[in-house]
Amino acid sequence: MSAQVLDCKAVAQSIQDQCKADADALKAKGIVPKLGIFRVGEKGPDLSYEKGATKTMNAAGIEVEVFALPAEVSQDDYIKKFKEVNADPAIHGILAFRPLDNIDENVAIGENISALKDVDACTPDNMGKLVINDPAGLYPCTASAIMEIIDYYADDIKKIKEAKYKTSSLAKPEQAADVCCGLDVCIINNSNVIGKPVSMMLTNRFATVSIVHHLTHDEIKNEYIQRADVVICAVPFTNSVTADMIREGAVVIDAAVNREKAFDADGNPVINEKTGKQKVVTLGCCAPDVEEKASWKTPVPGVGAITSALLAKNLIKACKLQNGIE
Repeated sequence: MSAQVLDCKAVAQSIQDQCKADADALKAKGIVPKLGIFRVGEKGPDLSYEKGATKTMNAAGIEVEVFALPAEVSQDDYIKKFKEVNADPAIHGILAFRPLDNIDENVAIGENISALKDVDACTPDNMGKLVINDPAGLYPCTASAIMEIIDYYADDIKKIKEAKYKTSSLAKPEQAADVCCGLDVCIINNSNVIGKPVSMMLTNRFATVSIVHHLTHDEIKNEYIQRADVVICAVPFTNSVTADMIREGAVVIDAAVNREKAFDADGNPVINEKTGKQKVVTLGCCAPDVEEKASWKTPVPGVGAITSALLAKNLIKACKLQNGIE
């Protein structure tokens, strides 16, 4: 068996197209959806993220304004500017780059951002709404991206599930129709960004969910992983998930982002001709042999493309909530 590819670009494009349609509808009502990006200094990763986020937003018909503060900005000045932007009704969402040097981000951002503008979904208010399945919440983008993949490939995942067992007769018809109902999912991650929120999203849709991590005993960990119909993994080490850990025909969603320096077949550094620096490649946490045992698998990079689209989706949702539009 060779795993079929879960096309993350196709999933991202479908979300972006819907965001563009929603943005056009809002503009027709005289409302221009807009994201405010908060950046301190000129850090390379922040500039790269800013460029990517701006490109995604513009493609979705969303305006972006960058608030670039000097690297030496004080916490008081940061908070003053942050409060000003948070109070601006023309800004519907705020994306604040972290970590921050010499600034307590839990105070500067966490205590001053409106839950309605928290498009990165880091506030306790939005996490609480996720737990109780409140549709008015803004949810973490990477976790939501994983759910988008499951929904986009629902028909294929249903076939895998139905080949193993039938949905419980206790389920209501509308629940049984949901691909997640009765689905056995194992998450190898327990973070606030992926493991915890995606487990809540799945649980809210009647999946059977288990979470394992680096402190789970190997025998117990493998038992849960080998049983799962869908394995969601985000481990900060390459080749951490191997073929012997999953069951034949499982769906594998690799959401890990591990960056390593690139070398050629002879072990020599691969140099970027434009920068003159050694290239860096993005890898997941699955070993190559996983593709020979899984039925479907995400490419790497892959989930990240959907995560960016989900930021736009959260912004559109925030804009609608702030303007009383369903």
